[in-house]
Amino acid sequence: MFNNANNRKPFEVQLLLSDGRAIDGTLLLPVSSDIKRALNGDSPILEFRHTDGRESMIAKTAVVEIVILDNVASEAAA
Repeated sequence: MFNNANNRKPFEVQLLLSDGRAIDGTLLLPVSSDIKRALNGDSPILEFRHTDGRESMIAKTAVVEIVILDNVASEAAA
């Protein structure tokens, strides 16, 4: 269902959604991308792995805020 994990860069985040939910997990982005590029890219969805291991596709339009939880990703996104 998802692209090979070797082609993805993980970013530990909390997503705040338009329905009021906050979900913790990992955004799986292309290795050549970062969070800003992924949000501004053409794809209407984000690949997301929940902390319990489930994987989801989340519509960008449903995301109100992304809180970056790991320091390595925060430095890369800056």
